[in-house]
Amino acid sequence: MTEPPDWPFERPAEGTVRPWYLTATGYLVVLFPDPEEARRAERGLVEGGAVPPEEARLYESEEILRIVSRQREQRSLVARLVFALAADPDARRRFLDNASRGGAALWLVAKTKKRADHLVGALADYGYASLRYYGEDGVTDIHRDADDGPG
Repeated sequence: MTEPPDWPFERPAEGTVRPWYLTATGYLVVLFPDPEEARRAERGLVEGGAVPPEEARLYESEEILRIVSRQREQRSLVARLVFALAADPDARRRFLDNASRGGAALWLVAKTKKRADHLVGALADYGYASLRYYGEDGVTDIHRDADDGPG
């Protein structure tokens, strides 16, 4: 049996100056404006065998906002400065705006770029807004336009 993933987004901010997204290597984060579509995607990926259940973690809006609030409270002054300097403001805004509007984020374990590419293909029939892959070589973003819907 494999060890369950240590989901970076859930790590406490206390005692560290590095924000979670600087330690998220090996994950694909998929933002869904519609939480029902996110649940459908998670079910489809797991039931279809594309993803083992322990390698998928769905965060709905209330949980995302609660975790972000907790992390803000836990950050030291130095950690807040690092966060302010290291944060990708567009990505952060997209993530928080999606949660504030009731959206969800599906995290998938993707240890390699090849695995991430496979998962992107498996997600083609689902209505996500954007994907962000945290890989060994950095971060890659994929955004969908309104007319780039599933299918």
